Amino acid sequence: MRSCIVVRFKDPLFAYGHGGGSGVCAITGGAFYESDAFPTQYRGQYFFADYCAGWIRRLNPATAAVSNFATGIAAPVDLKVGPDGALYYLARGAGYVGRIRYTAAEPPAIELQPLSRTVGVGQSATFSVGATGSAPLSYQWRRNATAIAGATGASYTRTNVQLADSGTFFDVVVRNTFGSTASEAAQLTVMQNSVPAASITQPVSGTTYAAGTVINYAGTGNDSEDGTLPASAFTWWVDLHHDTHTHPHVLPRTGAKTGSFTIPTQGETSANVFYRIHLRVRDSGGLTRSVIRDIRPRKVTVTLATNPGGLQLRLDGQPVATPHSFVGVVGIERTLEAMSPQGTN
Repeated sequence: MRSCIVVRFKDPLFAYGHGGGSGVCAITGGAFYESDAFPTQYRGQYFFADYCAGWIRRLNPATAAVSNFATGIAAPVDLKVGPDGALYYLARGAGYVGRIRYTAAEPPAIELQPLSRTVGVGQSATFSVGATGSAPLSYQWRRNATAIAGATGASYTRTNVQLADSGTFFDVVVRNTFGSTASEAAQLTVMQNSVPAASITQPVSGTTYAAGTVINYAGTGNDSEDGTLPASAFTWWVDLHHDTHTHPHVLPRTGAKTGSFTIPTQGETSANVFYRIHLRVRDSGGLTRSVIRDIRPRKVTVTLATNPGGLQLRLDGQPVATPHSFVGVVGIERTLEAMSPQGTN
């Protein structure tokens, strides 16, 4: 007598690919809408975001149809429906919580005010604003309440600033069909002192790694006015670059000229990766200099085969037919399974 186990599964209602230069990478956050604050066609819809593409879309569970809802969100990582019926999102890339609420005629409102800037002579200063309201929105930046010709975007960059620019104020007027509003004024401070110099001395340029490697980093910082900068002037962080997007690996750390981190042996299995080490130094006047150092992985081509040939394996949980070759990062742990039972011919 033979017995067998029947495994039943159901295909997902909706799925989409990522990577390969498509600009999408991961669903981050999801929420079913059960409030009455949005029009009735939104009730029961599922909202989800993509971390790299920076959009929010909605899925109709009844038809599996997906439609665009919001774009231009910097690295969304969570979605929630608030008690007021608005859809709230956490934009990690911009560092704020955004709110999307329904109104048939919404005048513009400023959610992210421009920040004051301190730069050295000859540097650039960028001011940005985050605004909501019924589309389309238009922008007009002003210097000391006087409109700046051509400054009609959500951000404005003042290049090659001079001492005469110090103390000036910049704001922006946002308009749509239903009204207008002005942002708070941000002050530009221009300092005579020099921008500090910074360099990463370790790891050296061209360093490669395998998973499990401990990477030591070190740097120097000097300033014309302050001389050799102390450890308190140093801030380090490390990002993992994967395809067209990044993942934080070491969060910003201040107060040391040296440090280390370990390349993990598990996690991202793609070979299209590298690590970027960031160093920012700040002088006593508040001016900064940032430098980077990239370290690339050592890679190997692996070929999987079976005897007899042509059987199925699971690589990292995904079925592959042998022979199967792939490129991987040296030292990254992968899972390999033989699918059993199975036959050939």
